[in-house]
Amino acid sequence: MRIALIVPIYNETPETVYRVGELLNLDGVSELIISNASNQPETNETIRAVERTDSKIRVVECQFPQRAYQMNTAAQLSDADILWFVHADTTLPKSAAKSLTEQPQGWGRFDVRFPSNGISMNLVAFMMNLRSAISGICTGDQAIFVSRDLFDNVGGYPNIALMEDIALSKRLLKFTRPTRIRTTVITSARRWEKNGYIRTIGLMWVLRFLYWLGVAPDTLARHYRPMQK
Repeated sequence: MRIALIVPIYNETPETVYRVGELLNLDGVSELIISNASNQPETNETIRAVERTDSKIRVVECQFPQRAYQMNTAAQLSDADILWFVHADTTLPKSAAKSLTEQPQGWGRFDVRFPSNGISMNLVAFMMNLRSAISGICTGDQAIFVSRDLFDNVGGYPNIALMEDIALSKRLLKFTRPTRIRTTVITSARRWEKNGYIRTIGLMWVLRFLYWLGVAPDTLARHYRPMQK
């Protein structure tokens, strides 16, 4: 069972890029594909340096920074049995890849937690995991994985500017519900710490509600991007 770990990158720090390169050391990962849309020389130089460290690390250059486009482009390069999509600022336990090979063919995600053990962040993580368990809708922070055949069958990620993870989940739910892996991955709290817990939660729910109402992802992305800076 071959696993391709796919990481979209856009103007991350050198420290984050080097940490992404270390993901190849996870037990069971066959290849690491970095999908790069960065325009910062320092980021690009670091990515090239990481690529040279191992032949199993491949870099695909993308024309514009859109996660759906970046992940679809990277997925086309791989013939692995399982495609595993992970954000650059997510930390994975060493045994995480092995958990994928023990699951039935299909798709799924991991439970998440934040580096901080504060009450607020623990509650946010609990609600994220509970929401996905009930709805079957998974987000990119939860390290989504999907079998190659199923990914191709649903046409991959919709090439939209935002909510691509929710849109993919809806496509996949037509075939089967996601597998929940209780092993936790650590997702970055930088957005929450910078913008505030209440404001971040409120904006994310408003954006999801507007998406449900049919507002164009391009419009939603214009409101979301300031939080990423």
